Amino acid sequence: MGAGKSTVAKYLTNNFNYFSCALGEKIHSECRLHGNETREEMQQYGQAMRKIFGENIWCDYLYTRYGNKEKIVIDDARQINEFYYFLAKNYLPIAVITQDDIRLQRLQKRVDYVIDVNTFNHETEVQARKCVSMCDIKIYNDSTNEDLYKEIENKLLRYIDG
Repeated sequence: MGAGKSTVAKYLTNNFNYFSCALGEKIHSECRLHGNETREEMQQYGQAMRKIFGENIWCDYLYTRYGNKEKIVIDDARQINEFYYFLAKNYLPIAVITQDDIRLQRLQKRVDYVIDVNTFNHETEVQARKCVSMCDIKIYNDSTNEDLYKEIENKLLRYIDG
């Protein structure tokens, strides 16, 4: 949350012709339909559907919908099963890392309600930290977007060029 994953995805989309998508897109649309759009409500909904339909419900949805695209960036994978699901399909896992205080500031600018800092301890965020530790490629985003873009190109150019 707030690390800059969507900014990285947008950069790859705009500069290297990637298609950007999100595991949470269906969660967002379902919650929006019912007027439940806080981060906490969406986390609860996503986890509840995993319990009912299996942990890969959102991975299967996304892969079924977009798996035929050649260059895809998924900007919100944050659970261990998602990490392994897409790794098995030859996707390249990349971590975007930002200091917690900066993340909280960025998140608060996005919404018109107070972010509950306990969301950083939600099971999806705990798993996200584990996924970050499993990534060989780590992009650090504690500065400006210009610095982030340089970091992306320094770390990813050999994988994404062309």
